[in-house]
Amino acid sequence: MTFAILSTITAFIIAFGRQISVFSKVKRGLWFFSNFEFKRFVFFILSMTFGLLSLKTSSVSTGVFILLGLSVFFTLFSYFFDMKYFFPEISHVIHKSARDINVEDDTQIIGLTINQDAFAYPLNEVVIPRHIINDEIEGQKILISFCALCQSALAFRAEVANKKLYFKVAGVWRRNMIIIDNQTHSLWQQATGECIYGPLKGSQLPLLSGENTTYAEWKKQHPFTFFASECKEARQGFWTREKMNKLLHRVVHRVTMPGYSDLSELPEREIVFGIIFNGISRAYPQSALLHKRFFEDQFHNKSISLEYIPEAEYLYARDKITNQRIIIEKHWWLGWKEFHPETTIWKDNVSS
Repeated sequence: MTFAILSTITAFIIAFGRQISVFSKVKRGLWFFSNFEFKRFVFFILSMTFGLLSLKTSSVSTGVFILLGLSVFFTLFSYFFDMKYFFPEISHVIHKSARDINVEDDTQIIGLTINQDAFAYPLNEVVIPRHIINDEIEGQKILISFCALCQSALAFRAEVANKKLYFKVAGVWRRNMIIIDNQTHSLWQQATGECIYGPLKGSQLPLLSGENTTYAEWKKQHPFTFFASECKEARQGFWTREKMNKLLHRVVHRVTMPGYSDLSELPEREIVFGIIFNGISRAYPQSALLHKRFFEDQFHNKSISLEYIPEAEYLYARDKITNQRIIIEKHWWLGWKEFHPETTIWKDNVSS
């Protein structure tokens, strides 16, 4: 009986170690996410070994069979609950000139510029259901990412210390997706681009422009853009992109994952536009911008000019002195606040 119990416990730990760590907010539990496939195999061998020993050393009883049955169930669950099949990352992208293809103007996209060239990726059709796009543009590794739980689409340069990285979805931590690189099995927080576990811990992926807007608005700003017209998954997933979109829509509005920040200042799923400028983090609630178009704000002794485009549901910002574009991140409040706990909230006619 002892070996049967050990078999069940071993299978349970690898099946639910990640989930328990997330909901109990135990940071040491990130160990389960890093190189999970190898650890799952080791635990599977251990569970099988304990199971075989129980059959050889114990008398066959109902209790033993129940425990071994649970071991099998937990092991199968660990193989089913594998993020790489829930969200198979995009590994190959073909870009075509906007002049050569027909894309609806109201298509939601994430856009970025590389060496003055503009690129757009469709959100609902590809980025949202697959969460990760690994791309290479003009010799630079690019990561396009989306977290359903906080509704943030962000673009990063996927290179650290001259090392080009390839990413997959690993799971969830602190109300936000965590991703893992193939090269070092390090874990990265999608909301910040920071490595939080593994050999590259403390490293930072450079954040790129990553504007979340409509294709029509993007083309106004970048008429000679390239569009990600073909995106191929690294493997076949459990669900098609269309079915995954429907599933996400049902789930994300009902589930709030554990985090460390108080969310009481705004509704959890209020869309906010986040800016980090001159040492200040500030959130602009979309609901407060509905009747705004052009306005200014102060970040200590520096001023910025802002423009809200209601038809594109996007906010632009520039430094008034240099006219340099300021990166704006679009999140749900629960995602922005979690990683910017000292953020201020913009209010009309109020600045600081």
